[in-house]
Amino acid sequence: MVAHQHFQRLKDIYASRTSTPAGEQIAISYGRAELDGTIDPVQSEAIGEEMPHHRLLNDAATLAAGTLEKEHVVTAEQFTMDIVNSDYEGPVVASAEVVLAEPPRYVVQVVMVDEAGELVAEAKGVFRPGDSHLPPAPSSDDDAEDDASTPPPASFMPVHTTPYGVVCLN
Repeated sequence: MVAHQHFQRLKDIYASRTSTPAGEQIAISYGRAELDGTIDPVQSEAIGEEMPHHRLLNDAATLAAGTLEKEHVVTAEQFTMDIVNSDYEGPVVASAEVVLAEPPRYVVQVVMVDEAGELVAEAKGVFRPGDSHLPPAPSSDDDAEDDASTPPPASFMPVHTTPYGVVCLN
């Protein structure tokens, strides 16, 4: 129940941002996040952060890493993006999964596919908890959420470094 409340909190915080289009769908589970969005035409003078590919990929990766951190906002130490089909315009799904958890760092891989399942872009990021605390969840009248839109939990390997070596807690 606590995990579900944290996931709902992340959804509410993400949905309350003014830059988020109202039509986007959000699905979050432990170590995973999926965002439905639309790639609009890109202005010729746009740089990386202004591209819709970057926003969706980064948001999905941040949400996936955020599922593992309940107190602080996660920030990207490194984020690389590869746009496979830069001419694509239309609906997409960005799916992010934590592939390695070595607290305080989380490695996340993200793929963005079109309606036909063709790869549009992919990214990989390294995230860690920042100094700022998560804001409180915005008030919401909808406490009942359908679990049908929740992706299955990520299968990653939590690894902890000790003075004697690396311990896998799987």
